Amino acid sequence: MTPWFDYPTFDCSEKHAVVIGAGIAGCQMTWHLSQLGWRVTLVEQAGNISSQASGNLAGVISPKLTAQASESEQFYTDAFTYTTEQLRQLISLGAAIDWHACGLLQLAHNDRELKRWNALKARDFAENFIQLLDKESTAEIAGIVCDYPASYFPKAGFINPASFCQALLANSQHQLIQSTEVTQLRRDTNKQHWEIIGDEQAVIASAEAVVICNGQNLNQFSQSYSIPLSNVLGQTSLAKSSTPHELKCVMGHEGYLTPTYDGVNVFGATYERDYAEISLSTDADQRNFSQLKQYLPEWSETIVSYESGHAAVRPATPDRYPFAGAVPETSQYIKDYTDLKHGRASQRFPKATYHHGLFLLGGLGSRGLTTSGYCAHLLSQLMNNQLTIEQGELLNKLHPARFLIRQIKRGEL
Repeated sequence: MTPWFDYPTFDCSEKHAVVIGAGIAGCQMTWHLSQLGWRVTLVEQAGNISSQASGNLAGVISPKLTAQASESEQFYTDAFTYTTEQLRQLISLGAAIDWHACGLLQLAHNDRELKRWNALKARDFAENFIQLLDKESTAEIAGIVCDYPASYFPKAGFINPASFCQALLANSQHQLIQSTEVTQLRRDTNKQHWEIIGDEQAVIASAEAVVICNGQNLNQFSQSYSIPLSNVLGQTSLAKSSTPHELKCVMGHEGYLTPTYDGVNVFGATYERDYAEISLSTDADQRNFSQLKQYLPEWSETIVSYESGHAAVRPATPDRYPFAGAVPETSQYIKDYTDLKHGRASQRFPKATYHHGLFLLGGLGSRGLTTSGYCAHLLSQLMNNQLTIEQGELLNKLHPARFLIRQIKRGEL
């Protein structure tokens, strides 16, 4: 492992962590740490859990394949497999999760997707993982008229994110603190722990370990300011159809459409990099509906009415891999690795310096329901000093300092 990605052994006197943010990332982190014997204090700014990017009525869990086999494809496939198995286990224990493994049809609706479809067709896959279908077979499985071939993922589906988050917390040892904004993280060097600071400098909680999972605000703290995020506003819409039981599986195009759930079909979502505020808009609904009419024109004619669903910011990373790992000491990184800008990668460098006991999980983009569990698993293994060599190599790709190192190498810092 290169020294700038090396992790030290994390020693703590008590297995107690504060997790900031109770969306899918924070709830997954809480569950995974609890499974390893940790006690968790979960702090949420809003009055309810899963109210931001995890607040959609329904979201999709599916793999993400590339035309040719790639590390990215393997990551998303492993994450998908991990999450569907986690759901199976939770449901077998009696968890009330609204998970519908109805399958997903990713339409080959443009030249890019058709090229991918043709490339995937030439590869060898297990039939229970993916099937490459012509448009007639696609329409038969979907239950509606469809004019495109598709990649069919029979184990994919849609889920109510709030029910997922609630089930994770119901099976965790935790204390939930809601309606509380964290404004600052302060290290008490005498007591060797972190103080979680709120309004008027009040100490909300303290622990030796802290995991930042607060979505778009991941880099709001002085310790995490160097973490790059691209915040994108997305809005889903809700449709009522005259044939509510016709559609049998999730349809993917530029957006997605779910079968009927709670009396409506969820569709969307918009993708806006430039936005003035986070709010529902009829313009976003119209754009979602126009997209639906473009790719599924016959089904869109069955819509009796549609309305706004949920709007939230989805924070993504520049390379589309999430962040999961320890928070780097930025100034020390710049000092220790400045010679990398001269191309001296072979010289001896000191091991990486981190804010001791401070971790983060975020930058999940639009696939957080699929990837959050797998990332939380890897991060909890790191915190528990149980990483395998293979897991350590994977965490390199998710390392919070990877873009910092790239900037140093380019001489930008």
